[in-house]
Amino acid sequence: MQDPNDQRPKPDSLLREVGSGLKDEVRTWLRWTMWGAVLGAVVVGAAGAWYFGFTGLAVGAGIGAVAGGLGALLFYLSVRSEVL
Repeated sequence: MQDPNDQRPKPDSLLREVGSGLKDEVRTWLRWTMWGAVLGAVVVGAAGAWYFGFTGLAVGAGIGAVAGGLGALLFYLSVRSEVL
């Protein structure tokens, strides 16, 4: 006979909980990466425009977006791993 007060989580609720946590983590991770890419594109693109004109702006913005996104992602992961 089953205990009516048995409150063990059902398998679908556990999977839903893990999925929800993963979704929140990825959303935060993408926000950090996006803002790092935007900031990197603006800063390095502005420096490229200042020194090399429109071509420098385009190249600098591309390089800054990649570098800023990766830098922000690595910073987020290092901060997150120390919190855990």
